[in-house]
Amino acid sequence: MIEGEAEEQKKKKRVGPFDFLKQVRAEAEKVTWTTWNETWVSTMMVLVMVVIMAIFFLIVDQGVRFGVCNVLPIECASRN
Repeated sequence: MIEGEAEEQKKKKRVGPFDFLKQVRAEAEKVTWTTWNETWVSTMMVLVMVVIMAIFFLIVDQGVRFGVCNVLPIECASRN
């Protein structure tokens, strides 16, 4: 079965660069692109999630730092 697939690959005709670009343009016209509104809403959703995750990791990081600095007998850089 693998040999048959290899033979099919060999039989395919290679196209020139201009034909290739015509095929790319034809395929791009078939694509359903998102609307400006969908793009805007998706971008805002991503930005909101990034801010929420940044705040979450800031809180977790500060909590771990507080725990480590108070449990282990080491000097933390922010403590004087």
